[in-house]
Amino acid sequence: MKYTFSTLALAALSVAAPASHRPSSFSIKNVISGGSGCPQGSIDIDWTDSSVLPIYFNKEFTARVGSSSPPESSRKFCQINLSLDVSPGFSFAIYHADYTGWADLDSGITGVVKSTYYFSGSQDQTSSALAINGPFHGRYYKQDSVPAAVWSPCGGNVLFNVHAEVALTPINTNGYGILRAQTEAGRFGSNLYVQWRKC
Repeated sequence: MKYTFSTLALAALSVAAPASHRPSSFSIKNVISGGSGCPQGSIDIDWTDSSVLPIYFNKEFTARVGSSSPPESSRKFCQINLSLDVSPGFSFAIYHADYTGWADLDSGITGVVKSTYYFSGSQDQTSSALAINGPFHGRYYKQDSVPAAVWSPCGGNVLFNVHAEVALTPINTNGYGILRAQTEAGRFGSNLYVQWRKC
């Protein structure tokens, strides 16, 4: 299966990667996604270079609240499992995350965009979250620092997991709220920034 990369204006980003060694090779061997916000095949993900790993979500990754929205629409989640092939002698960690998308929130409604990162076989994990308080209407953009405390196994085949969610509260409300990890005009989502080290 081929995973496409939708072009994003990365030149606008000003995140400086920590000084580190870079592996000679790295690639995505397989991507499996599932959950109420990303049925298999609905996301695009690929390396842009050795330090940025972008994830692009589709319209399914949208949370809604309001009189006509069922309770289960208030939260959408996405479980992503990536099989990565990394040069021997290198490991990596996520140290930064960007969120971009679109929200329309009445007063009193709060939206949360959150991602948790971990490696298969490890109980350690790290998270990054963005809260948006209504009233809000338009595109959101936020850069969050992530403690680079969870490192991958050393080289070879690495199983990396991302649990992402968009959620709105309160569920029972007379107001209106919509939160998505994309804009009305295009597909945006999360950029994960990677730090490498020799191991």
